[in-house]
Amino acid sequence: MDRPLSTTVAAPGLPGPWGVDSSWIEIHDPERQRNLPLRLYLPDAPQPRGLLVFSHGLGGTRDGGQAWLSHWASHGIAAIAVQHPGSDASLLGEGRSPQALRQAFRAAMSPEQLSLRLDDLYFMLAAIGADPTLPTRLATAPAIGLCGHSFGAVTVQLLAGEQRPGRSARPLDTRVRAALALSPSARQPNQAPGLAQRFGTIELPFMSLTGTRDDGMGLSDITAANRELPFRHMAPGHKYLLVFDGGTHLDFAGQASDAEGSVFRLRRNPPRFSEALLAASTAFWLTHLADDSPSLDWLHTTLPGQLQPGDRFETR
Repeated sequence: MDRPLSTTVAAPGLPGPWGVDSSWIEIHDPERQRNLPLRLYLPDAPQPRGLLVFSHGLGGTRDGGQAWLSHWASHGIAAIAVQHPGSDASLLGEGRSPQALRQAFRAAMSPEQLSLRLDDLYFMLAAIGADPTLPTRLATAPAIGLCGHSFGAVTVQLLAGEQRPGRSARPLDTRVRAALALSPSARQPNQAPGLAQRFGTIELPFMSLTGTRDDGMGLSDITAANRELPFRHMAPGHKYLLVFDGGTHLDFAGQASDAEGSVFRLRRNPPRFSEALLAASTAFWLTHLADDSPSLDWLHTTLPGQLQPGDRFETR
């Protein structure tokens, strides 16, 4: 029997009532002759309460986001973590110096690699319910959410509706009902057509998660303040921004790869705000993928009182 969040609404940051089966598979895109490694998270609920498609950051793998995805699955939300060849852990190479790694990361942060990532996620969405490689239970989820970290967050922003010069809009699968970005960004914010036009077309419910020390660590021009810009320029309505005091870039990865840890400073202990992040994001997903009204109430009335001094939660 499906159990609503209201039975555990006091602690959505704690593991949910369902066990989680995690597996590693690979799916093939015949049109592009491209293999995509995947990690699946399947709750043992009778039916998923939602389905997520996750995109890792530069240098990541299909194990990226594990801390978040496994938790969401324990609350009944299935997930597919996609590994993007060309901007994944293959950047680590063999015997590369830290400087060479940074150069490889900059090269992978290209329009070409971003296009490949977008095509990967469009392919994944089309494969759900159509490709026999994927478990049929995934297609029974009532709605789909998009999520990603860092370069994966940029990928999600574009699928959700961000407009950039030289990129024509593509129709999004109608099953997609919400998006969440860990370490979002607005690269080159001063260039035309301006942020209001770029992000104002994002109408999906959207949660942005970042920290006061979530900058580019010398890898790019992104600052912690920049990561708040997408939220501030999106169309109003079910938009959420949660900023954790002291949060660094890899605090939001959920499971950093060796490549990411080699380029960014990797904090070995879980961030102190993990439970609050998990609680807020779980309530967001259940609100917008499972139409769970107690979760929406929890976001607006309970979450603010559970944050620490220096954390900020905003809605618009």
